[in-house]
Amino acid sequence: MSKDKNIGALGGRMWSSIILLGLIGQVAWVVENMYFSRFMQNEITKAPYATTLLVAFSAIFATLATLIGGALCDRTGRRKAFICWGYVVWGFTIMMFSLVPMQPSADKVLPMVILVVAMDCVMSIIGSISNDAAFNTWITDISSIHNRARVDTVLAIMPLFAIGIVFGGFDSLTNLDATPDDWKKFFMILGIIPTIGGVIGLALMKDKQGIKANKDSSFVNDFTYSLQPKTIKENKMLYVCLSGNMISAIAYQVYVNYLFNIVEGTLKLKDYIIPIGIIMLVASVASVIVSVSMDKKGKKNFYYPTIAAGIIGCIIVYCAKFFVDKNETAVTAILIVGGILIIGVSLVMAGLFTASYRDCIPQGKEGLFQGCRMVMYVLIPMIIGPVIAQLIINTCNKGVSADNIVYPMELFIGAAVIMLFAFIPARYVRNHLQK
Repeated sequence: MSKDKNIGALGGRMWSSIILLGLIGQVAWVVENMYFSRFMQNEITKAPYATTLLVAFSAIFATLATLIGGALCDRTGRRKAFICWGYVVWGFTIMMFSLVPMQPSADKVLPMVILVVAMDCVMSIIGSISNDAAFNTWITDISSIHNRARVDTVLAIMPLFAIGIVFGGFDSLTNLDATPDDWKKFFMILGIIPTIGGVIGLALMKDKQGIKANKDSSFVNDFTYSLQPKTIKENKMLYVCLSGNMISAIAYQVYVNYLFNIVEGTLKLKDYIIPIGIIMLVASVASVIVSVSMDKKGKKNFYYPTIAAGIIGCIIVYCAKFFVDKNETAVTAILIVGGILIIGVSLVMAGLFTASYRDCIPQGKEGLFQGCRMVMYVLIPMIIGPVIAQLIINTCNKGVSADNIVYPMELFIGAAVIMLFAFIPARYVRNHLQK
């Protein structure tokens, strides 16, 4: 009886490692995903080509680095060294941004753009090897079918906590009134965090016992392994799980990049910090509660209700447009209810499909399958989602000058339509599961 009770138990030290390294990794990614673009626009140039280059090259190099890092993890049989020492170096790459010459003269703008893009690529490479590849491989090692939904949902809420930490503690150093010295402080402080986290990780975390180096094939084969047709054919269900995650992520990317502008500009809510805080807190707590239920009762019966809740949430948020300038209390209430659903569902979907994907990874190939996860969960959604969003925005703002563009609530209808397609992989995964 006691043995059955302990199935899926990870222990305090293991959970401490998961939460610490998971949270610190997401803090670093918040800096990369949200603040490097802001830095480029505020301190280098507002020209859109600069931000486009920054985002595109970062996504490409991050994906390639994850493929390489995953192969290295399996070929060496080591995870801890890549994670912890990677975090240490990762922090230094963030701190290096404090040395970038800011507010350049017109003739030096292009060289500074190239410099910032190159530095971002270096940061993305280190972060992807240590976090996206090694950390996720380690998570697959130490988790099991009995606790993966819980682990992956806890990790899914880490970006929300990371955003709270960075926004709440350091955003004032990066606003329009920020000086170069403010930006330098920002990069130094946020760089120290992953470096210290890596040092703590060296003392705290442990690799799973019994992991052996796997050098049965060439490095080139390992690098491309998860993208080879033969591999896809032999592990169909794994890719079906990833496709479900991909569809959910595409829907999320349609609106998330404009969320704060929608709340403040389109819905005209001036005091939106408390509603957003309520949404993040309730969605996080609810997603953890649901994940515990998934581990106890099995994931099978959670797919359809979760997808349906996400679609309903998008429709509810869309309906807030009909109360703008009429009833601010109604707008706020609708935003909170719908926001809890869409954010909560995005977290639970990550737990559902990612946990199922990990269940399907063949033993000894944990690292090799991190690259395809990066391609389908990060690279593709970050390209397709924003493109769909741009089409919706342009359609709803036809004939409107760039200065007067309003981010439309129809973005949530677009996300709802995309979420409908998640029922297809969900059906196959659901039928594949025993419970």
